[in-house]
Amino acid sequence: MARRVLAGSILFLLCLTSLLLARTLVTIESEKARLTLALLSRLVRLEKNYREHLPVKILVLTPRSKTAFQDQNIVNEAVRDFFRKNREFEAFFVQTPDEALKLLSEENFDIFYIAGPVPKLKEILKSATAKKILTISHLPEFLELGLAMSLDLNRRKASIVVNQKVWQKLNLNFPPEVTEKFCFIAPER
Repeated sequence: MARRVLAGSILFLLCLTSLLLARTLVTIESEKARLTLALLSRLVRLEKNYREHLPVKILVLTPRSKTAFQDQNIVNEAVRDFFRKNREFEAFFVQTPDEALKLLSEENFDIFYIAGPVPKLKEILKSATAKKILTISHLPEFLELGLAMSLDLNRRKASIVVNQKVWQKLNLNFPPEVTEKFCFIAPER
């Protein structure tokens, strides 16, 4: 009897620990998204073209995901909450790559935010760049696919990572003091 109680207690503690670790990971991803969006909000106020026609028109891709811990859903909710509360942006939300491609071809957006991985992402980013739309995400791994800008959190440092090839095509007008803070990379294709 005592062995069963001990085994049950150990099993319960292991399950509790795994749940807490999963929540920590989920919190990290949603916090990265919030930090990236806070950065975006500040950058909009500094870029000459955006600041002259507020609110900025932004397409937001919040993909549906069926994961064990629902981490993408938490990130999506954090992103939606940010845009609902922030009046600097006029946000349009889509959940599929096809919806994103359709709106990118039909509408004129200033910015495109990608909240998570989706099929056809390289094609979507290429389409947005062709229309000179700033593409941004909290996921720096998308820079290799043609994303323009991301926030990279490494240990205790945060850096604004910019895809140099894409950036040159966008004709954005930031003060030199701002662009000096960017970490420009030339991703291999």
